[in-house]
Amino acid sequence: MAWFLQNAWLIPLLPLLGFGIITLTPIQRNRNASAWLATLLMVGATVIAIGTAVEVAGRVVVGPDGTVSVAGTEAHGADAEAATEIKAGHGYEWREPNIVRTIRWAPAGGDEPFTMGYIVDPAVAAMLVMVTITATCIHLFSVGYMAHDPRQARFFSFISLFSAAMLAMVMASNLLLFFMAWEVMGLCSYLLIGFWYDKNYADPAQITPRQAAIKAFITTRIGDVLLLVGLAWLWTEAGTLELGAGPGQVFNPALLERLATTATGTGVSAATGIALLIFGGTVGKSAQFPLHVWLPDAMEGPTPVSALIHAATMVSAGVFLTARTFPIFEASEALPVVAAVGAFTALFAALIALGQFDIKRILAYSTLSQLGFMVAALGVGGWVAAMFHLLTHAFFKALLFLGSGSVIHGMEATVGHDSNTSQDIRNMGGLRRFMPVTFVTYMAGFLALAGFPGFAGFWSKDEILADSFRTNTLVWVVLSLASLLTAFYMTRQVMVVFFGTFRGHHPRKQPHTTHGDHHHEAHDPHESPWTMTVPLGILALFAVFAGFVNLPYDGYHHLAEFFAQEAGKFNVLVIWVSSAIAVLGIGLGWLAYRNAFASAEDADPLQRLLPGAFTALNRKFYFDEIYAATFGAAAGVLARASTWLDERVLDRVVLDSGSFTRFLGQVNFIIDDTVLNDGADLLATGAQSAGDGTRRSVTGKIQDYVALVFAGVVVLGVIYLYVVR
Repeated sequence: MAWFLQNAWLIPLLPLLGFGIITLTPIQRNRNASAWLATLLMVGATVIAIGTAVEVAGRVVVGPDGTVSVAGTEAHGADAEAATEIKAGHGYEWREPNIVRTIRWAPAGGDEPFTMGYIVDPAVAAMLVMVTITATCIHLFSVGYMAHDPRQARFFSFISLFSAAMLAMVMASNLLLFFMAWEVMGLCSYLLIGFWYDKNYADPAQITPRQAAIKAFITTRIGDVLLLVGLAWLWTEAGTLELGAGPGQVFNPALLERLATTATGTGVSAATGIALLIFGGTVGKSAQFPLHVWLPDAMEGPTPVSALIHAATMVSAGVFLTARTFPIFEASEALPVVAAVGAFTALFAALIALGQFDIKRILAYSTLSQLGFMVAALGVGGWVAAMFHLLTHAFFKALLFLGSGSVIHGMEATVGHDSNTSQDIRNMGGLRRFMPVTFVTYMAGFLALAGFPGFAGFWSKDEILADSFRTNTLVWVVLSLASLLTAFYMTRQVMVVFFGTFRGHHPRKQPHTTHGDHHHEAHDPHESPWTMTVPLGILALFAVFAGFVNLPYDGYHHLAEFFAQEAGKFNVLVIWVSSAIAVLGIGLGWLAYRNAFASAEDADPLQRLLPGAFTALNRKFYFDEIYAATFGAAAGVLARASTWLDERVLDRVVLDSGSFTRFLGQVNFIIDDTVLNDGADLLATGAQSAGDGTRRSVTGKIQDYVALVFAGVVVLGVIYLYVVR
């Protein structure tokens, strides 16, 4: 009993093992072997994750001594205050984990050492299932997608490490280990976004994978620094980073009360300051405004990487960070800031998506928008709603990105391997006839993202709208408008890509890349191999049915019960309004784009209607240019100033110091050569001369000695007579 809980540590270890084997052994020379090894190990992690979730759902608890028991049914709603668990706030209650396993790691400077270990509770179990299933599908898809890439083994090595880092972060028993895994993910994102580092474009203004990787790494580091400062502050105040509500843990009620009442020099409480700094990590990792600029450019990496970043790992980690540390946020005054940032990002990104033509960038901005929904949900206290949408979004967003990869793979048969043409939706059209499996599965993801009634995204997004409607009307209005735009721009994408006539035989005139540009006879687009379509089918099932895990029936929320949290009340008005919004957005999109793009050179209907506004949307509200003109220019000035300081000041000091040292050496040489050496030589010569004279005076004749004695007596007598007297 409880085998899966007791061996949950294998979940991150298996993909980590795949990374190690592929990197360090000769198997890397066999691309197929590397791919299937990584995939099978990920399947093993998925099996253990599902078993762990089943045991958690059965309320199995493993004690510190290994004893296994089944917990009773916790109280909810009005009875929650009578439960034995610690109540952390109005929207979230920390529950005792099903299992905690730690080992001593390093001294912490106090009585208690740092520990390293894993923790499994309902939130962790749900995340493990989501991450492993989506990562497994992405691994399998990559077997076909990366089959002809000469660096396939390296690719699977990197995505295995990426998956392992995300799983380790989710299971971390303390925030220090959480942060370490968080940073490994940042490294993996850099390596994978820039995987095609040798790819260049004829247009120097177009960002390359190498530049996109650097941009992502630097931008997310801003949030990481804020998070690190927040954790350091929390450590200073609490003396611990252990997750939990007991003594010596960060969610201890007495500690949270003290943080909430401790004033700082900035006019906010310590809890508020720490929460805002931690939220800075979320803003960077989950690409919330104003650190949103890196995520769309991350599309320069291989499409499976885009799916992994947008669904299973990178951006999900940011939302999970805020959800995991939510008791600190509830003890602070930071939640309105969280809600404002999330709601603004949701609407802001949805607007930009309207003006994009790259199939992956449209999905990238939809990710920004949906992450904004989750962040806004946390800001209004809807913890269950945020986690629900985090889980469902991972499935249908992974489906959409992998579906776009299948589309790109099929388009390359016609337009070549130039991403400017193979990813431009204006070159597509009518693909449902050529790629039926991709079309059907993509439609499932589209309807889920658009919030069409019955699909997964509808139930989770409706939960967020219900919570915001109950607590913050302005946030509800903004999110409702973002929902309308989401349904509209996704309908635009689907209509242009899969309906109408195929326009790819006459691709738009775009500069070709210098990487992978294979010139061959054009063919019609084709369906992808089974290794790519099977994952699409699996994810499509989740896009359709995953929402039913929290289907409210007679006031009973299954997911809320699993999380052992109190869920928001079912609101019939909100569900009808959100349904109408989805249908309206889809209808408007169909009307606008049902006959659009008779040829690839046609203008977008929105471009004809609002040319100035559409240009601003297409240029992403010029934020890249603004950042380049401000922060980029400031960095350039700082770099030039640093160069001047280095060359004109520091180098001069070093050179002058060297010259002065050389002068001192010359002076020392002169003193040594002319004074010390010559003086020593003179003394030696004098001593030798005196010795020679003395030696010559020793003749061995008595008369010579008597003469010397007599001469000495005469000298002494003269001295006595003329000097002494």
